[in-house]
Amino acid sequence: MAVMSVRLLPVLCLALLSLRGSAAYDPDDIALLQAAQVPSPYGSLWPLPQAVQISPDVYYIPPGEFSIVHGAGSTAGPTCVVLEKAFQRYYDYMFGYEQRDGRDVDASAPSSGRLLQLEVVITSKENECHKYPHINSDESYKLIIDDSGAVLQASQVWGALRGLETFSQLVYRDSTGAFTVNKTHIADAPRFSHRGVLLDTSRHFLPLKTIFLNLEAMSFNKMNVFHWHIVDDQSFPYQSALFPELSNKGAYHPFTHVYTPVDVRMVIEYARHRGIRVVPEFDSPGHTSSWGKGQKDLLTPCYTDGQPSGTYGPINPILNSSYCFMDELFQEISLVFADQYIHLGGDEVDVSCWKSNPDITKFMSEHGFGTDYRKLESLYVQRILDIVTKYKKGYMVWQEVFDNHDQLKADTVVEVWKEKDYQKEMAAVTAAGFQTLLTAPWYLNRISYGQDWIQAYKVEPTNFTGTEEQKRLVIGGEACLWGEFVDATNVTPRLWPRASAVAERLWSSKDTNSVGDAYNRLEKHRCRMRSRGVAAEPLYVGYCEHESLA
Repeated sequence: MAVMSVRLLPVLCLALLSLRGSAAYDPDDIALLQAAQVPSPYGSLWPLPQAVQISPDVYYIPPGEFSIVHGAGSTAGPTCVVLEKAFQRYYDYMFGYEQRDGRDVDASAPSSGRLLQLEVVITSKENECHKYPHINSDESYKLIIDDSGAVLQASQVWGALRGLETFSQLVYRDSTGAFTVNKTHIADAPRFSHRGVLLDTSRHFLPLKTIFLNLEAMSFNKMNVFHWHIVDDQSFPYQSALFPELSNKGAYHPFTHVYTPVDVRMVIEYARHRGIRVVPEFDSPGHTSSWGKGQKDLLTPCYTDGQPSGTYGPINPILNSSYCFMDELFQEISLVFADQYIHLGGDEVDVSCWKSNPDITKFMSEHGFGTDYRKLESLYVQRILDIVTKYKKGYMVWQEVFDNHDQLKADTVVEVWKEKDYQKEMAAVTAAGFQTLLTAPWYLNRISYGQDWIQAYKVEPTNFTGTEEQKRLVIGGEACLWGEFVDATNVTPRLWPRASAVAERLWSSKDTNSVGDAYNRLEKHRCRMRSRGVAAEPLYVGYCEHESLA
């Protein structure tokens, strides 16, 4: 098959010699470098579709004559703004930067065997063009490129967006500089419905343009959930209409380091146009130090030797005022964020402050809790769960909420994050009948020298002891990038293309597991992301062909 080859690893012996004195490489690293000498039969497709056939037959695409259009019989038309904007976006991604190299690309294409159009057909009567993506969105699509032309068919607009990304990945330039695409048949759908990226905007504030860029990168990798860890101990950048003092006093800066209601709407809409859900996380009762700066009496006063120490702990769970505040705040959040789910956190609650507070110890005694502070935590969490339910939202929680035996709704999504014994935790959560997300092996803020994407790529989310019914409760996972050492200067290269490994694991078939073939495709995909403005870090030595066109 003719594919655009990226010249890499010019001298393998030098690469192998460089391994001396470096403990960062293992046999898998060497194996993939050797396998990278053999081109992938799938070119640069990422993530790999479920079923794909690529023929050596080639069609030439003259950019000046090519168009993406709504096909006959499609239930979506020019009023479908999501698709209209996607058509233009992907045209620019396929042909934009190459046309700036000064060559007459239309003239270089032969006069016969040309592909002039991609027809996009939406088949569902409810094409969801004006709606938001959701947990049950249909992202399946079929793509056929043959002598009859090119047709992309999808039930919903979300599948069409995924198919447009795939089509764009099939387009390459031959040795003469002409744009080409091979005869191709693809039938594709994601293996898991939840394929997320967590970004932390509390430890370091991320400007909107950085969030937008990473949403774009998510779409290039067919990821569909932006888990927005928007607030935490360090800062409260969410600007609340009801409680403006939360960000006025809790943000790093009340004007420059906040997300206004308009900002939040822009993020949600930008994500929607790329088929991405925005799930906000407002973690409590722990991780709330910044909340207390703008909300009086919300946090628990800590004591030392029977006297107030001047410090504060988690949200005070014994005051009705705490729940009145949380009720109003979550009513606002449920209106601002369109997704059907809110992430409620519930992790890492330090109970030492509760233990020191005489009012709380008295409450514990009166309610028969003894010294089991998990019961107090559960009392708080249950009140919050009831509040969110009242506003017709589902909720996601970290695994501690499940571990503490809180009464959870049947549709609760439990996120497993603790790396130790995470497979046992997955088994326990699914045995209890809850939908489950895996993040434990995909904390990408942990970095190392060498090919650390391989470890992420090798993870199998259903690799735990359990029935097939349990494993069907695993709805996906997330690549998490916590912000202690990450801001706008390094968030993008630290995340990509390492998160791409997670993306393929969650989209492609379980049998798609060849590290060598993945390296080939991912190296080219990384170059493609680079050409589209994403500062994705290199996998290893080499260069990207588009760099020679600059």
